[in-house]
Formats: sequence, structure tokens, C-alpha cells
Amino acid sequence: MVTVGLYALHNTGNKKHIIGSASLVKTLKLYIIREFIPPYLGSMSFFTMLLLLERVMSFVRLVARGYATIFDLCVLVFYSIPPTLAITMPMSTLMGALISVSRLSHDSEITAMRASGIRLSSIFISLYIAGILIGGASFYLTDRLVPIGNIKFRTLYQRLTIARPDIQIDDLSINKINDSITLIVDQVDDKTGDLMDVTIFERMEGEAESTITARRGEFITSGVSSSYLILKLTNGAIHEPEDKTDKSFDSTVFETLRLNIPVASKQLQQVVKSARDMSLQELKLTMSDLKKGSRPYNSFLMEYHKKIAIPSACLLFVLLGTPFAITRGRSGRGLGLGIGVLIIFFYYIFLLTLERVGETGVVNPVLAVWLPNIIFLCAGSVNLILKGRT
Repeated sequence: MVTVGLYALHNTGNKKHIIGSASLVKTLKLYIIREFIPPYLGSMSFFTMLLLLERVMSFVRLVARGYATIFDLCVLVFYSIPPTLAITMPMSTLMGALISVSRLSHDSEITAMRASGIRLSSIFISLYIAGILIGGASFYLTDRLVPIGNIKFRTLYQRLTIARPDIQIDDLSINKINDSITLIVDQVDDKTGDLMDVTIFERMEGEAESTITARRGEFITSGVSSSYLILKLTNGAIHEPEDKTDKSFDSTVFETLRLNIPVASKQLQQVVKSARDMSLQELKLTMSDLKKGSRPYNSFLMEYHKKIAIPSACLLFVLLGTPFAITRGRSGRGLGLGIGVLIIFFYYIFLLTLERVGETGVVNPVLAVWLPNIIFLCAGSVNLILKGRT
């Protein structure tokens, strides 16, 4: 804790030097930055791992079925980091500002600064500068590294999943494996990837539809280049119609059955860039070939401005978060965390809602992207002025 006063005594040998308020303000600026860095890095690590965890769980199925190695999994996660950081950096800036200033308020250091006649805005300037620097880094990440990461991720993922419709199977899903076979699965085992309560409808050209049911199913790896999926079924039955009237059936019970399911041969396709995979320059070039006001044009225009608006939210969140964290009670970090979660929630919900109506042209696409920033900036500025006067 820093003891705040208009003047501070500093001992050097046997001499005492009076440190003026300007030097004290400088010291406090550095002090608040030191308080900001740990919660910022901690929040960014937490949010990043939380978002990556969802992707990792979907990748594990590739490894479990032998379609990818652990190294492939690590590469996919690595390519996922830039787009994930583009989201978590603004969020972490807000949490860092809230937690650090809440701690100062909790320990009555904000009160001591005010009692010494020090303007809070002069102390928080270091946080604003940090927000600008983080925003600049976030902009570079969004404009340069995110497109590269997205393209490389999708290219590798396509290579690993080529001609593998089985990896898309989920609980309570209906899956068309090819033109003649439809697979219905009640449940997928999270640990093994095995299929539970399987029903298969097979209709060959010129023949009646046959049905296969089984308690459990398991896809067996047969090589990435194979034109067949091998499905091993256990404890089931085959029901085949005796004629085309489908009024009577022959049923055959089996303990184990291997099905060789042909799949269409697929070649690796050139990954087509979406709006999120483009830099500002590429977006601008693409928009020049689109009809202004059309839905595709609006979509690319919003993505263009999002690459600027979201990184600028790093500074916005500092301006918004610091006055909210200046509490009069002893709420401390708990209140800071609660306010941070609410601000992040409302900001992104507001942005996603406006993005949908902006794409259709109901709201100006540029305004749809920037309106959340404008509203939150006004709220933060007014609150900061009011808190500075109290």
C-alpha cells in the first residue's frame, strides 16, 4: 500500500529530500500500472483457456478416432490462439482496470489520494495509456495474425477431416453418410466416441429400404485416403423387407457386424476466405466489387469496422471500468468482478444484436458496429467526471 500525501519524505543517507506532488503523482501512476498488470494477465489467461477449452474438446474426437495426432491437436490449438486473443484482450483490459482500482478503493487509497488534492484523472492516465497500447496490439493481431490463423486452421482441419462424415456425428443426430445410407444416433460416448443406440436406414437403387439397429457402434480407422468407412456394430439386428410392400420383414440378429460404407471421394479444396479471414486492405478491395447496400456488402463493411471498433474497446473499457470500481464501501474485488462480467455481457450482446440488423440494412452497418462503443464511452465519461468531483 502506498501512503499518499501532498508531500512525502524520502531518506537518502542522513539527508531528507522533499518529494513534490509531481513526483508523487508519477510514482502513483507506476504503482497503479503494477496493480493493473497481474489481474490483466490473469484474466486474459483465464478467458483464453476457457474459450480454447471448448475447441480442444471438439479436437479430441479427431485424436480419439485416429484421424489426427497429438501434434496435429497442438497445431490446431496454436492456430486458434490469435482469434481467441482478439476477443479476450478487451475483456481482460476491463477486468484488469476494475480489479486494480477496486483494490485501491477497498484499501482506502483512493480516499487518501482525494484527501491529498490529487485528481484521479491524473492518476488513471497511466491506465488509459495502457488501454491504448493494448488496443494497438489487439488491432495488429486482428488485422494481421487472425486472418493467417483462421486460414491455416481451416486448411489443416479440412485435411484431417476430408471424407470423414463420422466426426460430425453428435447426440440425437440424423446423419446422411452417402446417397443411400442414413445414420441415426441417440448418444455419443464422450470418452470413447462410440455410438449408442444406432439405427441405419439403407436404400439401394431399385430395392426396398432395409433397417439395421444396434446397441453400440464404433468407427474403425482405415486410413485418411480410404474411400470406405468401417462401422463395427454390436448387439443388433438387420430388418429386411421380404418384398417391396414393406408389410413383412426378415430379421437377423447379430452380436458383431462390420459395415463397409462407401463415401464419396473428396479432394482438398482451396479454402475460400470469409470476411473474418481478411485484412482491412482485403476487405476494402472486396467491397469495391460488391453492390453498395447489398447484404454481402453490409457484412463486409461491418467486419471492416469491427476490426477497428473491438480493439478500441480496450481503451473504452478502461474509461468505463475505472469509475465503476471507485466504490465507497468495502466491496473490493468481488464487486469489480461482478461489474466486469455484466459490462462484457451487455457489450457483446448489444454488438451481436446490432450486427444482425445492420447486415439486413435496417440499421446503418457502420452505426451498428460503433453504437455500443459510443454508448459505453458516454456512460463511462460521464461517470468518471461525476466520480472525479466527489
